[in-house]
Amino acid sequence: MENKMSNVVNGKTNIPFHRMLAYASTDAAGNLLYTTVTTFILYYYTDVFGLSVAAAGAILLAARILDAFDAPVWGFIIDHTHTRWGQSRPFWLWMSAPFAIFFILMFWSPAMSATGKFWWGLVTYLLFGICYTGIGTPITSILPNLSKDEDQRLKLNSTRSIGGMVGYFITATFTLSFVEFFSTGTAQSGWRNTAIILGIAGFLLLIFAFSDTREINKPKKAISIISSIKAAKSNWPWFLLVIVFIFYWLGNASRTSVVVYYTQYNLGHKGFASVLNALVMFQIIGMVAIPYLVKKFSKTHVLMAGMFLAALGL
Repeated sequence: MENKMSNVVNGKTNIPFHRMLAYASTDAAGNLLYTTVTTFILYYYTDVFGLSVAAAGAILLAARILDAFDAPVWGFIIDHTHTRWGQSRPFWLWMSAPFAIFFILMFWSPAMSATGKFWWGLVTYLLFGICYTGIGTPITSILPNLSKDEDQRLKLNSTRSIGGMVGYFITATFTLSFVEFFSTGTAQSGWRNTAIILGIAGFLLLIFAFSDTREINKPKKAISIISSIKAAKSNWPWFLLVIVFIFYWLGNASRTSVVVYYTQYNLGHKGFASVLNALVMFQIIGMVAIPYLVKKFSKTHVLMAGMFLAALGL
Protein backbone atom coordinates (compact mmCIF):
# COMPACT_ATOMS: atom_id res chain seq x y z
CA MET A 1 0.00 0.00 0.00
CA GLU A 2 1.32 3.47 -0.93
CA ASN A 3 0.30 5.00 2.39
CA LYS A 4 1.47 2.16 4.62
CA MET A 5 4.76 3.79 5.43
CA SER A 6 5.63 3.86 9.06
CA ASN A 7 5.26 2.49 12.56
CA VAL A 8 4.02 4.38 15.60
CA VAL A 9 6.13 3.99 18.76
CA ASN A 10 5.49 6.00 21.93
CA GLY A 11 3.21 8.31 20.03
CA LYS A 12 5.85 9.05 17.39
CA THR A 13 5.87 8.03 13.77
CA ASN A 14 8.97 5.98 12.97
CA ILE A 15 10.05 5.48 9.39
CA PRO A 16 11.23 1.90 8.67
CA PHE A 17 14.95 1.47 8.08
CA HIS A 18 14.46 0.17 4.54
CA ARG A 19 12.70 3.45 3.67
CA MET A 20 15.60 5.41 5.13
CA LEU A 21 17.95 3.22 3.10
CA ALA A 22 15.94 3.97 -0.04
CA TYR A 23 16.20 7.71 0.64
CA ALA A 24 19.94 7.36 1.30
CA SER A 25 20.37 5.64 -2.07
CA THR A 26 19.43 8.90 -3.82
CA ASP A 27 22.55 10.68 -2.61
CA ALA A 28 24.58 7.51 -3.01
CA ALA A 29 23.60 7.38 -6.69
CA GLY A 30 24.15 11.10 -7.17
CA ASN A 31 27.61 11.08 -5.63
CA LEU A 32 28.61 7.82 -7.30
CA LEU A 33 28.32 9.54 -10.66
CA TYR A 34 28.71 13.24 -9.87
CA THR A 35 31.82 12.78 -7.73
CA THR A 36 33.44 10.90 -10.59
CA VAL A 37 32.83 13.97 -12.71
CA THR A 38 33.89 16.63 -10.20
CA THR A 39 37.00 14.71 -9.16
CA PHE A 40 38.26 13.35 -12.46
CA ILE A 41 36.63 15.13 -15.41
CA LEU A 42 39.29 17.83 -15.75
CA TYR A 43 42.03 15.19 -15.64
CA TYR A 44 40.09 12.99 -18.09
CA TYR A 45 39.54 15.86 -20.53
CA THR A 46 43.18 16.92 -20.61
CA ASP A 47 45.16 13.69 -20.09
CA VAL A 48 42.84 11.07 -21.63
CA PHE A 49 40.37 12.67 -24.05
CA GLY A 50 42.96 15.07 -25.42
CA LEU A 51 41.36 18.47 -24.85
CA SER A 52 43.49 21.52 -24.14
CA VAL A 53 43.37 23.01 -20.65
CA ALA A 54 41.67 26.11 -22.09
CA ALA A 55 38.96 24.03 -23.81
CA ALA A 56 38.34 21.94 -20.68
CA GLY A 57 38.15 25.07 -18.55
CA ALA A 58 35.66 26.64 -20.96
CA ILE A 59 33.39 23.58 -20.68
CA LEU A 60 33.44 23.69 -16.89
CA LEU A 61 32.80 27.45 -16.88
CA ALA A 62 29.80 27.07 -19.20
CA ALA A 63 28.39 24.38 -16.93
CA ARG A 64 28.70 26.59 -13.84
CA ILE A 65 26.91 29.44 -15.60
CA LEU A 66 24.11 27.07 -16.60
CA ASP A 67 23.84 25.85 -13.01
CA ALA A 68 22.82 29.33 -11.91
CA PHE A 69 19.71 29.08 -14.09
CA ASP A 70 18.69 25.43 -14.22
CA ALA A 71 18.33 24.93 -10.45
CA PRO A 72 15.52 27.53 -10.05
CA VAL A 73 13.84 26.12 -13.16
CA TRP A 74 13.89 22.61 -11.72
CA GLY A 75 12.50 23.96 -8.44
CA PHE A 76 9.66 25.64 -10.33
CA ILE A 77 8.92 22.42 -12.25
CA ILE A 78 8.84 20.33 -9.06
CA ASP A 79 6.58 22.85 -7.30
CA HIS A 80 4.04 22.44 -10.10
CA THR A 81 4.27 18.63 -10.34
CA HIS A 82 1.36 16.55 -9.01
CA THR A 83 1.24 12.81 -9.68
CA ARG A 84 -0.08 9.69 -7.97
CA TRP A 85 3.51 9.02 -6.84
CA GLY A 86 3.92 12.42 -5.24
CA GLN A 87 5.61 15.67 -6.14
CA SER A 88 9.37 15.03 -5.97
CA ARG A 89 9.68 11.24 -6.01
CA PRO A 90 8.72 10.70 -9.71
CA PHE A 91 11.81 12.58 -10.91
CA TRP A 92 14.03 9.72 -9.75
CA LEU A 93 12.12 7.49 -12.14
CA TRP A 94 11.99 9.97 -15.01
CA MET A 95 15.58 11.25 -14.80
CA SER A 96 17.49 8.10 -13.78
CA ALA A 97 18.06 6.84 -17.34
CA PRO A 98 19.13 10.19 -18.89
CA PHE A 99 21.37 10.80 -15.86
CA ALA A 100 23.19 7.50 -16.42
CA ILE A 101 23.29 7.77 -20.22
CA PHE A 102 24.85 11.24 -20.39
CA PHE A 103 27.34 10.21 -17.70
CA ILE A 104 28.46 7.29 -19.87
CA LEU A 105 28.63 9.47 -23.00
CA MET A 106 30.90 11.95 -21.24
CA PHE A 107 33.53 9.24 -20.84
CA TRP A 108 32.93 7.55 -24.21
CA SER A 109 36.06 9.03 -25.89
CA PRO A 110 34.94 9.04 -29.55
CA ALA A 111 37.66 9.61 -32.16
CA MET A 112 37.13 13.20 -33.33
CA SER A 113 38.95 16.35 -34.28
CA ALA A 114 39.87 18.82 -31.55
CA THR A 115 36.77 20.88 -32.40
CA GLY A 116 34.57 17.80 -32.39
CA LYS A 117 35.92 16.73 -29.01
CA PHE A 118 35.22 20.16 -27.58
CA TRP A 119 31.59 20.11 -28.70
CA TRP A 120 31.13 16.49 -27.58
CA GLY A 121 32.52 17.37 -24.16
CA LEU A 122 30.46 20.56 -23.90
CA VAL A 123 27.11 19.06 -24.90
CA THR A 124 27.43 15.86 -22.83
CA TYR A 125 28.71 17.75 -19.77
CA LEU A 126 25.90 20.32 -19.90
CA LEU A 127 23.20 17.69 -20.40
CA PHE A 128 24.62 15.59 -17.57
CA GLY A 129 24.60 18.65 -15.31
CA ILE A 130 20.96 19.39 -16.14
CA CYS A 131 20.05 15.77 -15.35
CA TYR A 132 22.00 15.86 -12.09
CA THR A 133 20.09 18.96 -10.97
CA GLY A 134 16.88 17.15 -11.93
CA ILE A 135 17.96 14.32 -9.62
CA GLY A 136 19.43 16.41 -6.81
CA THR A 137 16.68 19.02 -6.40
CA PRO A 138 13.99 16.43 -5.49
CA ILE A 139 16.38 14.89 -2.93
CA THR A 140 16.06 17.99 -0.76
CA SER A 141 12.57 19.10 -1.77
CA ILE A 142 11.03 15.75 -0.82
CA LEU A 143 12.26 15.78 2.79
CA PRO A 144 9.35 17.77 4.32
CA ASN A 145 6.93 15.40 2.58
CA LEU A 146 8.50 12.21 3.97
CA SER A 147 7.53 12.78 7.61
CA LYS A 148 5.71 15.22 9.87
CA ASP A 149 8.14 14.46 12.70
CA GLU A 150 11.17 16.76 12.93
CA ASP A 151 13.34 14.09 14.58
CA GLN A 152 12.50 11.62 11.81
CA ARG A 153 13.37 14.19 9.16
CA LEU A 154 16.70 14.81 10.89
CA LYS A 155 17.43 11.07 10.89
CA LEU A 156 16.41 10.83 7.24
CA ASN A 157 18.71 13.68 6.30
CA SER A 158 21.62 12.20 8.25
CA THR A 159 21.07 8.79 6.68
CA ARG A 160 20.94 10.39 3.24
CA SER A 161 24.21 12.19 3.92
CA ILE A 162 25.85 8.94 4.95
CA GLY A 163 24.61 7.35 1.73
CA GLY A 164 26.14 10.24 -0.16
CA MET A 165 29.46 9.74 1.59
CA VAL A 166 29.43 6.04 0.73
CA GLY A 167 28.86 6.91 -2.93
CA TYR A 168 31.61 9.52 -2.75
CA PHE A 169 34.00 7.12 -1.05
CA ILE A 170 33.52 4.37 -3.64
CA THR A 171 34.04 6.54 -6.69
CA ALA A 172 36.71 8.90 -5.34
CA THR A 173 38.76 6.06 -3.86
CA PHE A 174 38.45 3.29 -6.43
CA THR A 175 37.81 4.97 -9.79
CA LEU A 176 41.47 4.98 -10.84
CA SER A 177 41.73 1.31 -9.87
CA PHE A 178 38.52 0.53 -11.78
CA VAL A 179 39.89 2.29 -14.87
CA GLU A 180 43.06 0.21 -14.75
CA PHE A 181 41.20 -3.05 -14.07
CA PHE A 182 38.54 -2.61 -16.77
CA SER A 183 40.93 -1.30 -19.41
CA THR A 184 41.23 -3.39 -22.58
CA GLY A 185 44.54 -1.88 -23.57
CA THR A 186 43.92 1.87 -23.59
CA ALA A 187 43.07 4.47 -20.98
CA GLN A 188 40.03 5.46 -23.03
CA SER A 189 38.57 1.95 -22.82
CA GLY A 190 39.18 1.85 -19.08
CA TRP A 191 37.28 5.10 -18.49
CA ARG A 192 34.48 4.05 -20.87
CA ASN A 193 33.95 0.66 -19.20
CA THR A 194 34.13 2.16 -15.72
CA ALA A 195 31.53 4.77 -16.67
CA ILE A 196 29.18 2.06 -17.96
CA ILE A 197 29.41 0.11 -14.69
CA LEU A 198 28.97 3.18 -12.48
CA GLY A 199 26.14 4.46 -14.68
CA ILE A 200 24.21 1.21 -14.33
CA ALA A 201 24.78 1.19 -10.57
CA GLY A 202 23.53 4.78 -10.26
CA PHE A 203 20.46 3.99 -12.36
CA LEU A 204 19.53 0.97 -10.19
CA LEU A 205 19.98 2.95 -6.96
CA LEU A 206 17.61 5.66 -8.18
CA ILE A 207 15.02 3.09 -9.23
CA PHE A 208 15.27 1.57 -5.75
CA ALA A 209 14.81 5.03 -4.23
CA PHE A 210 11.71 5.63 -6.32
CA SER A 211 10.22 2.23 -5.54
CA ASP A 212 10.58 2.38 -1.74
CA THR A 213 10.12 6.03 -0.72
CA ARG A 214 6.69 7.50 0.01
CA GLU A 215 5.46 11.09 0.20
CA ILE A 216 2.86 11.26 2.96
CA ASN A 217 2.47 15.02 3.42
CA LYS A 218 0.44 16.94 0.87
CA PRO A 219 2.60 19.79 -0.45
CA LYS A 220 1.39 23.33 -0.04
CA LYS A 221 0.13 25.30 -3.01
CA ALA A 222 3.02 26.38 -5.23
CA ILE A 223 3.87 30.08 -5.35
CA SER A 224 5.21 32.00 -8.32
CA ILE A 225 8.91 32.70 -8.93
CA ILE A 226 8.28 36.43 -8.44
CA SER A 227 6.66 35.78 -5.05
CA SER A 228 9.58 33.54 -4.08
CA ILE A 229 12.08 36.28 -4.95
CA LYS A 230 10.10 38.86 -2.96
CA ALA A 231 10.02 36.53 0.05
CA ALA A 232 13.77 35.87 -0.21
CA LYS A 233 14.59 39.59 -0.21
CA SER A 234 13.86 39.87 3.50
CA ASN A 235 15.16 36.41 4.47
CA TRP A 236 18.64 37.28 5.73
CA PRO A 237 19.32 33.87 7.34
CA TRP A 238 18.78 32.32 3.90
CA PHE A 239 21.21 34.79 2.30
CA LEU A 240 23.83 34.04 4.96
CA LEU A 241 23.50 30.29 4.42
CA VAL A 242 23.81 30.74 0.64
CA ILE A 243 27.02 32.76 1.09
CA VAL A 244 28.46 30.23 3.55
CA PHE A 245 27.80 27.29 1.26
CA ILE A 246 29.13 29.13 -1.80
CA PHE A 247 32.50 29.51 -0.07
CA TYR A 248 32.38 25.96 1.28
CA TRP A 249 31.73 24.42 -2.12
CA LEU A 250 34.32 26.67 -3.79
CA GLY A 251 36.93 25.22 -1.46
CA ASN A 252 35.62 21.67 -1.74
CA ALA A 253 35.32 21.77 -5.54
CA SER A 254 38.80 23.26 -5.89
CA ARG A 255 40.28 20.46 -3.81
CA THR A 256 38.52 17.60 -5.57
CA SER A 257 39.21 18.90 -9.09
CA VAL A 258 42.98 19.26 -8.60
CA VAL A 259 43.77 16.36 -6.27
CA VAL A 260 44.82 14.05 -9.15
CA TYR A 261 47.13 16.70 -10.59
CA TYR A 262 48.50 17.49 -7.12
CA THR A 263 49.35 13.89 -6.31
CA GLN A 264 50.77 13.21 -9.77
CA TYR A 265 52.96 16.29 -10.15
CA ASN A 266 53.63 17.43 -6.56
CA LEU A 267 53.70 14.17 -4.62
CA GLY A 268 55.04 12.13 -7.53
CA HIS A 269 52.41 9.35 -7.45
CA LYS A 270 48.93 9.60 -9.00
CA GLY A 271 47.69 6.71 -6.87
CA PHE A 272 47.93 8.88 -3.74
CA ALA A 273 44.74 10.59 -4.96
CA SER A 274 42.78 7.50 -3.97
CA VAL A 275 44.25 7.59 -0.46
CA LEU A 276 43.43 11.26 0.03
CA ASN A 277 39.92 10.85 -1.34
CA ALA A 278 39.31 7.86 0.94
CA LEU A 279 39.78 10.08 3.99
CA VAL A 280 36.36 11.57 3.26
CA MET A 281 34.90 8.64 5.20
CA PHE A 282 35.83 10.47 8.40
CA GLN A 283 32.95 12.83 7.59
CA ILE A 284 30.55 10.04 8.47
CA ILE A 285 31.53 10.53 12.12
CA GLY A 286 30.18 14.07 11.97
CA MET A 287 27.03 13.02 10.13
CA VAL A 288 26.20 10.32 12.65
CA ALA A 289 26.82 12.80 15.48
CA ILE A 290 24.60 15.59 14.09
CA PRO A 291 21.24 14.32 15.50
CA TYR A 292 22.84 14.15 18.97
CA LEU A 293 24.75 17.43 18.71
CA VAL A 294 21.68 19.49 17.79
CA LYS A 295 19.94 18.20 20.91
CA LYS A 296 22.70 19.63 23.10
CA PHE A 297 23.67 22.72 21.09
CA SER A 298 21.88 25.10 18.75
CA LYS A 299 21.89 24.25 15.05
CA THR A 300 23.63 27.56 14.38
CA HIS A 301 26.56 26.65 16.65
CA VAL A 302 26.80 23.14 15.20
CA LEU A 303 26.95 24.62 11.68
CA MET A 304 29.58 27.18 12.73
CA ALA A 305 31.76 24.50 14.33
CA GLY A 306 31.44 22.25 11.29
CA MET A 307 32.37 25.02 8.87
CA PHE A 308 35.35 25.99 11.02
CA LEU A 309 36.66 22.42 10.97
CA ALA A 310 36.09 22.22 7.19
CA ALA A 311 38.02 25.45 6.63
CA LEU A 312 40.84 24.28 8.89
CA GLY A 313 41.05 20.99 7.00
CA LEU A 314 41.19 22.68 3.60
